Amino acid sequence: MNRNSLVPELTVSNFGKNMIEPSSARRPNYLKRSRFFAAAAAYAAFAASICVLCAQTVFDVTVQPFADTRFFVDGVQTTPRVLETDNTLAILRFTFADEPQRLEIRHEGFRPVVLTHEELCRKRGVAFLSPEDSDYDVVSVFQTGAKPKSVRFINDTQAAVTLLEANGADIIDTQSGTVRRIRPPADYARKEGFVESLVLPERNELWLSQMSASCVHVFDLNTLDYKRSVKLTGEWCKVMAYNSVSGRVYVSNWISRDISVINPAAYEEERKIPVAAVPRGMAFSRDGSYLYCAQFEDSSGRSRCKLIKKELSTFKTVSESGTPGAKRHIVTDFRADRLYVSDMLNSCVEVYSLKDDSLIASIKVFNNPNTVVLSPDRSLLYVSCRGPNNPEKGYLYKGFKMGRLDIIDTRTLEVTESIEAGNQPTGLDVSPDGRTVILSDFLDNRVRVFRRRGQ
Repeated sequence: MNRNSLVPELTVSNFGKNMIEPSSARRPNYLKRSRFFAAAAAYAAFAASICVLCAQTVFDVTVQPFADTRFFVDGVQTTPRVLETDNTLAILRFTFADEPQRLEIRHEGFRPVVLTHEELCRKRGVAFLSPEDSDYDVVSVFQTGAKPKSVRFINDTQAAVTLLEANGADIIDTQSGTVRRIRPPADYARKEGFVESLVLPERNELWLSQMSASCVHVFDLNTLDYKRSVKLTGEWCKVMAYNSVSGRVYVSNWISRDISVINPAAYEEERKIPVAAVPRGMAFSRDGSYLYCAQFEDSSGRSRCKLIKKELSTFKTVSESGTPGAKRHIVTDFRADRLYVSDMLNSCVEVYSLKDDSLIASIKVFNNPNTVVLSPDRSLLYVSCRGPNNPEKGYLYKGFKMGRLDIIDTRTLEVTESIEAGNQPTGLDVSPDGRTVILSDFLDNRVRVFRRRGQ
């Protein structure tokens, strides 16, 4: 790194021509020379002061956990300046007199993180430490647009991050580190409110739901170019689910408490299915003839709802299951004939049998579980847990505890690991090869990329 890169070379061509008065002024040569050398001396003093500043390397790093963490610069323990704290996380500033070769961050019971000279030259970084017995490491962190609501892998390395308070979605390549914003036309984009994504590989399409416009936007999966939009008659569209048997996309609508049915071949809403309470996550039976729907809250705003099952030929509700609560997200495992449902009110994941819709188990997890995702081999269930709401201001503000990523062994139906994350982890997905987990910290405008060890 060139410390003097901010100081332009002092030459007559780039300095004197701006400082020497034109000959037409007809001043004595000695006066011209004296003024030139005075200006040159002033410039040299300024350049010298800049060089002194450049000799100090400033590096900001976000560290979690922060309390009792120790820092070693080239083997010498150092105390950084604390710029900001946020629960267990802190933003720290190091000022180095010389160029350091490495910064080692240690915390008892955690694996150390080492930042190299090259990483320190980038001026800022992140160090999220993993417990020694954890099967996961945070390998990269990306800042996103405002309020990353959901994440979904669209291929082996790229993930779509929908933004609730921005004009589209960020496409993040978890390997190369590139980030690209995709958005619909300006009339839609300015309304913000992007909630969920859906990949239709058969059609080579990526769909984004936008609740503020009651609309679904379609992008080419390869080029990520915008294709068209599908206007819905339901209000505040949220979750999308694809029924591979019928070839239809189902979209849950919050305010109107119904489910839109879209024909993707025609890009048209065909009908709406009424629901007694607010619908959220959806899934389908193996033969595609039944719809399971997670109900979140009733018309009075009470979260005392159950999992419902609707027959799609008649749209009639044929069963209600589970403990009353705030059902949020659903995934199916047809190999094991199971259905997994997150319940935010009861802070649990319910496990149902797809054979008779009976409740098999209720697994306690951290506060406010949101998204649930199965690993490709179905051995693990990942759960993003938002954490306790702010008791004074509500869930739209940071609380007093960070959220967590809980991991359930689907064989034993027990939580095997609970990893501290950021403020309100919400979006969650697993890469097709099962090695990488991506998680959004909703109130931090950030996503974390975890790598499973030994994979």
